[in-house]
Amino acid sequence: MHKKTIFIICIFTIYLFGILSHKFQLPPYKQIKFILYTFFPEYKTTEESRYDKKKYSKYKNKKKEILANFKKFPDLKIVKYSEGMNIWADRGYYNQKNDNKINNLFLIKHQRHNNKEIIINSKKDLEIIRVICILNDNQNYNDWKKLDYELLIIGKSCIHDQVFLKRYKAGKIIIFPGGPTASDPIFINHFVSEIDLKN
Repeated sequence: MHKKTIFIICIFTIYLFGILSHKFQLPPYKQIKFILYTFFPEYKTTEESRYDKKKYSKYKNKKKEILANFKKFPDLKIVKYSEGMNIWADRGYYNQKNDNKINNLFLIKHQRHNNKEIIINSKKDLEIIRVICILNDNQNYNDWKKLDYELLIIGKSCIHDQVFLKRYKAGKIIIFPGGPTASDPIFINHFVSEIDLKN
């Protein structure tokens, strides 16, 4: 009975040491891993694949958790633009080029796939700057002025880079959202308090 108890204690101790060695990578965990990787390279490939799947699963769950906190993304919002800011209300895409050209502007955030016209009521004359994607139907920009710099907003379906400007008189202004692949970013030269989507 005494020998049996000692045997059980030894087995439990070895098992516990194995768990701690793996978790905290204590010796001889690293040495055993090095030998396995050296003589059995396929083991490393299998383990890395397992790690990648685990990492992807963790990312996917985190994304679901973040999105769950948003009951509904805003349809429309106006903010003072700053470097690294999300361009759309419902996507994490940002500008990666020539931020100094737009740092003094205001950004009208609409949804990435908004298809409704936007109504702006401005008490002052307004300059509207749009960034276009060549995959969109850009005929509406035929009477706009192309500016001599580019931005770089890389999204999954569209890359917005060419910059266009148009001046509007004060009053009610209706602008198109852009598309159909993705809506176009909207920058303006001063703050407006009244913006809405056309029904």
